[in-house]
Amino acid sequence: MCFYNKITFLCKHIEYRVAVHCHFARNDPGHQCFGAWNVKREWSEPQELCKDCTRGQIYLPVSCDARSAYGVDGRN
Repeated sequence: MCFYNKITFLCKHIEYRVAVHCHFARNDPGHQCFGAWNVKREWSEPQELCKDCTRGQIYLPVSCDARSAYGVDGRN
């Protein structure tokens, strides 16, 4: 049985990360586990977005107000 860490992010998405591989997964070249799995630890990241939301946020357009506040539009 493999053990996982369960992480809840600011965006309410949940990610499972392997904490400990079971005996079979350790010896398998692809670390595949066909048995049951269990959550070993659970915590939240209230200040962070998940990888997918962070990646999507990079491509969001910047609003006009934010551009003028930082002098990007050439008026300052």
